[in-house]
Amino acid sequence: MLYTYHIHVKGLVQGVGFRPFIYRLAKSFDLSGWVSNTNDGVHIEFSAPEDSARDFYCRVIDSAPSNAVITAHSIAQVDQQSFVGFEIADSSSQKEPDLLLTPDIAICPNCKEEINNSDNNRFGYAFTTCLNCGPRYSIVQALPYDREGTTMSELIMCPSCESEYNNVENRRHYSQTNSCPECSIKMHLYQSGISMLDCSQDKILGIVASEIRAGRIIAVKGMGGYLLLCDASNEKVVSLLRERKQRPAKPFAVLYGDANFANADVILTQQEIDALNSKAAPIVLCQRRASSGNLICADIIAPGLDKIGVMLPSTPLLSLLSNSVGGPMICTSANISGSPIIYKDEDALENLFDVADLVLTYDREIVTPQDDSVIQFSKNGRKIILRRSRGLAPNYFPVPFKSEFFEKTVLATGGELKGSFAILNKENLYISQYLGDQGTLESQQSYAHTLDHMYQLVKCRPEKVLIDMHPNYSVSQYGKKVALFAGIGEPTEVQHHMAHFGAVLAENNLLKSSAPILGFIWDGTGYGTDKQIWGGEIFRFSQNQISRVGHLKYFPQLMGDKMSKEPRLSGLSLLKDFPSHQEIIRNAFSEKEWSFYQKQFNRSKNSSQVRWVDSWMDLLAS
Repeated sequence: MLYTYHIHVKGLVQGVGFRPFIYRLAKSFDLSGWVSNTNDGVHIEFSAPEDSARDFYCRVIDSAPSNAVITAHSIAQVDQQSFVGFEIADSSSQKEPDLLLTPDIAICPNCKEEINNSDNNRFGYAFTTCLNCGPRYSIVQALPYDREGTTMSELIMCPSCESEYNNVENRRHYSQTNSCPECSIKMHLYQSGISMLDCSQDKILGIVASEIRAGRIIAVKGMGGYLLLCDASNEKVVSLLRERKQRPAKPFAVLYGDANFANADVILTQQEIDALNSKAAPIVLCQRRASSGNLICADIIAPGLDKIGVMLPSTPLLSLLSNSVGGPMICTSANISGSPIIYKDEDALENLFDVADLVLTYDREIVTPQDDSVIQFSKNGRKIILRRSRGLAPNYFPVPFKSEFFEKTVLATGGELKGSFAILNKENLYISQYLGDQGTLESQQSYAHTLDHMYQLVKCRPEKVLIDMHPNYSVSQYGKKVALFAGIGEPTEVQHHMAHFGAVLAENNLLKSSAPILGFIWDGTGYGTDKQIWGGEIFRFSQNQISRVGHLKYFPQLMGDKMSKEPRLSGLSLLKDFPSHQEIIRNAFSEKEWSFYQKQFNRSKNSSQVRWVDSWMDLLAS
């Protein structure tokens, strides 16, 4: 006997090929019904005998697309209905959003093979995508995830692409980012803010590659913002990039065509190779070889470091450029040091010619700017995320805690440096991409733009706000404004190092531990509950409470936050009362600086304090 069933699947189930997967699976079971996207996930309704329905349900959950993340699922018998065949029904936005947001996905092996195959109609096409790869979070404007809710909505598919889109056997069946050379996303190459080079689409990449080999710096629009590319073996151009970008020492990442190519310059472990080739395609910090097989200028790329940030192309455009250049390239965010990545075409044309010789752009708007993610592996193989951004943001799953917060939408505004925010809404935890240091107006505007976009997508407003207790952090002040505007009372202030301790507890599933836990937190400086500057704390966690049980003793602070950024100043302050030992760090200062700071000692007897300790025994005894 036939019964009608309804399946609801929640999580990261849109933009990953879930509906085409369900369609093909239903056909294999000879079911009639429909599948549809809604703002709270994927809904499936069908008629089948009870045994077939259960088998189908198990296959839906157990064999879901590789890029999907299922957070919840259910099946229920509903009123009997009659269906004719199985179809992908129109999406609905009537429900409140309750799903994870699909991150951008790096180019897949199939698409990479197509753009390099001269017999394929997408040979050399820089915007080749399918169900398994392409931009998602960076171009989505509204949920549920459909083409009309992205910045590709105005691009009409040609008959060939439309045929792929409607063909259940094609891997582009219901691929929302589908395009080809016949209905292509147009590229444009500029030599100044107003002057565009008159060249055909198929010649642009060749020109750019030639200019890079000739020692030029090129700004190229990536998946989440503009990137600066140049020849990694050309010392002159890498030094010029540092000068123009006002980045005297911070390392650059190097883009390679593949892992084998990179292996000539760095020692790659299998874990690092797997990470480089993953769907997130992050920058991976890898051990430098004693000499470079590709003759990159490693000492200028990563001065004083024994590691290099390695990355592989995340987009077809970068892959084709890498192949055309034929050598490793510097690949770094297109911005001036301290400012956020540029992602709008008009801003690129107005500002990037101070850094780049040419600007390559294209007609697909970026909604949400993102830098590249950065990771490294410890000696025992544990992955450490240093920058969580493109490919990894904006989701966090599984949610590591259960609390009364699930009854409310909570905004945590984060710290001032390496800024990001988190939103907890309907048991979904969204952690924004890396938003940079929040000391500039541009970074603060980018932060506010990203937060507003997230509000718009998930259609929520905060009912509780958590902020760092540092009174001068712009993100904390912003959190107070948000709370005031929302009429939800004062935000909850969280001490910076306690937040780190709480994060470590959550990441290791220790929040419900029945035994007390001792935590050592070493993290620069943070504003303390006693209005002093902390940085080196011992906490005790017991019965959901964190108490401070030990810390470094206070010592004079010099030059405000400058001391937090320059360890030599901390060393000098620690040796204030030991003049005979100050020579240990004397060579870290110029004559003028030394004289200036010695005078500061005499003026700062009543300055704010941080801590030091005479010995570890004193620390443990405290």
